[in-house]
Amino acid sequence: MADTRMTPQGPMTDDEMRRAFGFATLDPTEPVVAGSVGTWRLVYTVGEYGVDDGGTLVISWRFATDWAKPQFGNPRAPDYTTITTDGSAVLRARFDIKGGTRPWRKSIVIDVVDDGLHAGEQVVLTIGDTSGGSPGSRAQTFCEDTFEWRVQANPFATGEFIMLPDRPEIEIVSGPAARLVAIVPSLAATGESVEVAVKAEDEWGNPAKGYAGTVSLQAAGLDGLPNEYTFTADDAGIHRFPVTVATAGATRVSVHDEALGAAAVSNPLVAGEDPPAQRVFWADPHGQSEETVGTNTAEDYVRFAREYACLDVVGHQGNDFQVTAENWAEFQRLAREFTEPGRFVNLLGYEWSGNTAGGGDHNIYYLDDDQPIFRSCHALIPDKSDLASDRYPIERLFDELRERNGIAIGHVGGRRADLSRHDPEVVPAVEIYSAWGEFEWQLTESLAMGHRVGVVAGSDGHKGRPGASYPGASQFGAYGGLTGIIAPELTKRAVFEALRTRRCYATTGQRIALDVTVAGQPMGSEVTATGPVPIAVSVHGTAGIRRVDVLRGDRVMHTHDPLAGAALSDDTLRIIWSGARILGRDRATIWDGELHVDRATITGVEPYAFDGPQEGLTEVGASRVAWESLTTGDEDGLTLRLSHLEGARLVFVTAPARFALGLGTLGREAWVKDAGGIAQRVTVQRLPDTAPPADVAFEFTDAEPAAGTNAYWVRVTQDDGGRAWSSPVFVER
Repeated sequence: MADTRMTPQGPMTDDEMRRAFGFATLDPTEPVVAGSVGTWRLVYTVGEYGVDDGGTLVISWRFATDWAKPQFGNPRAPDYTTITTDGSAVLRARFDIKGGTRPWRKSIVIDVVDDGLHAGEQVVLTIGDTSGGSPGSRAQTFCEDTFEWRVQANPFATGEFIMLPDRPEIEIVSGPAARLVAIVPSLAATGESVEVAVKAEDEWGNPAKGYAGTVSLQAAGLDGLPNEYTFTADDAGIHRFPVTVATAGATRVSVHDEALGAAAVSNPLVAGEDPPAQRVFWADPHGQSEETVGTNTAEDYVRFAREYACLDVVGHQGNDFQVTAENWAEFQRLAREFTEPGRFVNLLGYEWSGNTAGGGDHNIYYLDDDQPIFRSCHALIPDKSDLASDRYPIERLFDELRERNGIAIGHVGGRRADLSRHDPEVVPAVEIYSAWGEFEWQLTESLAMGHRVGVVAGSDGHKGRPGASYPGASQFGAYGGLTGIIAPELTKRAVFEALRTRRCYATTGQRIALDVTVAGQPMGSEVTATGPVPIAVSVHGTAGIRRVDVLRGDRVMHTHDPLAGAALSDDTLRIIWSGARILGRDRATIWDGELHVDRATITGVEPYAFDGPQEGLTEVGASRVAWESLTTGDEDGLTLRLSHLEGARLVFVTAPARFALGLGTLGREAWVKDAGGIAQRVTVQRLPDTAPPADVAFEFTDAEPAAGTNAYWVRVTQDDGGRAWSSPVFVER
């Protein structure tokens, strides 16, 4: 017997629903290359009941999609969309980013006016209509097996919507290779066998699974690495090379595809003569899949982390108010079955997504895989039979975690954690970076409250790419972060204990090797000292190291500039804009703008720290540069070369900041223009003539630590804008 669904006219089979309320088809339905431009026609055929005057049709996409926003006003502009009918009704269409129920939020809403739609008539929605000169519509930039177009009808004009049984869908596939990525372990010993992973990505960061190029490989200190390799169909865009570490020191692998014009240098592999007592394991502890607000399945998510992102550890953090009992059982299964000691750890957890007034977002992790979920609410869960398991506000959850080997890490996404709602037994760290942006203030505010917390970073990715989470063209403003977990072995217990004891650090997605000791003790330690406090820092970067700041609380105690003695360039500047508008959900600062140079000529411009193809330079001339950019706490900018600096003047024009600046007086210190908000600012600085080193080590002693607790931590800034933050060491004096 056919399954039935409840409708305003009682239970109906799918065939009965099609006859009564209509159906939708999509053309074309062939796979779509991520980020490509094209035209798609969705045709709704009206059912027997018609759609009354005043009724509505809604076509919804997932919240996570970054398909270009349809526009209905300019036939020549990109993403022009039209709506027509062969009936006599008038159709009025608009795009509403919150037009549907989460996660199907982004919607085209079509109002039927001046007459109704009648049985058999058709409504044609053309996305990317090129008839008036538009180039078409840009498709979603990340891969998805089943990109759905959900169609709902309000046929009786009552506001009660009926989900049509047919949900047209297409597959979003990767495009051609645009760049290479090389990945190696961070720590090893001479004589140890390790793997070098090389992968190809398309323009938007998807694995280029059809890549068949030939790469040349080079690395000093590794035995067994071939000089050349040609990718095959079986590689599906990634290949691992087994090698043996031959010499001590920092080794980086260089990869080049001459035909593609692409090259990459791996993260550093730091080797010693003896096996390291502690390793660095790389984790993306935070992301979501289609079971909640992301894309592709949770199993797809975990497989990507292990097989394409080459992570050691992953966490899956679905919004609790969407995690059904069936979902939770699946997440438990994946945590059990994908954890393989020595190779990969999948942490069981979820995102406790309570309102900030009740404690705010926290990422929850369990050591044991048989633990239950304690939600903040059941807002989008149809089955309310287990409402008694909810724990709200956050203090009620803390009580449960204390008894169940659970930890909570303060998160900032749409909601943000209320840092004052703290339990030192349960909350070991705060998340200070993700695809939502940079949130260093989570650490400094926590320390100001007296909390002893470490730091982590993740992606909170919704695009199914944990560990390689590019922002695409959506409201996620930054590349996803990573957490370096310092542990003796890759087991769930060791990883969990490292997080609990703050043996971890955060990066903006680069696998920067960072070692910090304070009074001889590692990150996260608690130390008692009576005199000066020595601090030792070692950094092996993925790019040149621009500066390393040593902080005590929120105060910079020392800045190590590797090029402090180098001569300054007489023609090159770096201009950086950064920060966020507010702490909350709509934090992005739009920096679209331009600069002009008077009394000098622009001889070269290079982008700095832009996060993807959706941002960047739009115009470069002899006296003018224009760009599109947004920041969410992170940095964007450009390097500007001029014919000369002496006597030249810079005019900078954006909505957050405008200024004119004479360039002849710039020295080694950056000139800073404050732009309000949350650390919104523009800095202008002359660059040294010499490129900064990628490997830095130094010592600093705080001769006069303050009475009480001193929280010492380090912030690393690379020449490409990448950053790393150590967890603090807490010194009691």
